[in-house]
Amino acid sequence: MARINYLSTIDFDHGAVEILEDVLAELEMTRPLLVTDRGLVDNGLAGRVSETMAKYPPAEVFDATPSNPTEQAVCDAAAIYRDAGCDGIVALGGGSPIDLAKAAALMASHAGPLLQYAVNDSGSERITSAVPPIIAIPTTAGTGSEVGRAALIVMGDGRKLGFISPHLLPRRVICDPDLTLGLPAGLTAATGMDAVAHCIETFLSPAVNPPADAIALDGLRRAMANIEIAVADGDNRDARWQMMMAALQGGLCFQKGLGAVHALSHPLGALREPVLHHGTLNAVLLP
Repeated sequence: MARINYLSTIDFDHGAVEILEDVLAELEMTRPLLVTDRGLVDNGLAGRVSETMAKYPPAEVFDATPSNPTEQAVCDAAAIYRDAGCDGIVALGGGSPIDLAKAAALMASHAGPLLQYAVNDSGSERITSAVPPIIAIPTTAGTGSEVGRAALIVMGDGRKLGFISPHLLPRRVICDPDLTLGLPAGLTAATGMDAVAHCIETFLSPAVNPPADAIALDGLRRAMANIEIAVADGDNRDARWQMMMAALQGGLCFQKGLGAVHALSHPLGALREPVLHHGTLNAVLLP
């Protein structure tokens, strides 16, 4: 028997971030914690998104997301959430801020330690609907974390563990390809290859999920037709739209399962030194 879940509500288009304030109102989120990273603060993108939240400005901003989110950063963000009396999270960034936001929402609403909720410790069943709402706004086109039910976190002992539950799914997703305009070529390529890897590994997974197979093939077609264009011309709006859709499709379809490429890239991504980018690892490890 195949059980198939595609549960997120997604708003997708150029300029979609302008509806963020309406989404906050719909979710009755009046004191959001904005989870992002230092790079998006420095380049002004976090400020630009904050301007669309005038009625419900961030109660606090957590911008200390590491390249590979860590247990300590999760606990730090959860503490800020509780201390500020937040009632939800806006996750802005690539897969790292979005994964960190999911885990922080978990720890803000559940007793520690984080380890007890890891999937390899049968922890998924301990995650309840008490997790506060998350609005995910991706700024890269690759991870698909915005529509995923998993968070991957590097623990204090160096292991990279998965935390998986439908309760970790962002309640709303805003995909605005304009937020990826001007993304550096190297990061465009790396994140784009992450989307490619998701689609390839999903399609090749032996699990039975024909809808996921169809999404994977369409996402792969979009990615392969547009990744080189997006890398060469970061301001090409159509290529950015297509790559963000391919990344979204990769995130939707990999609920079916991934494969050897990700099995190898995850432990490598847990290394403290050197810091290795997940998408680049997938690109290198693809046969």
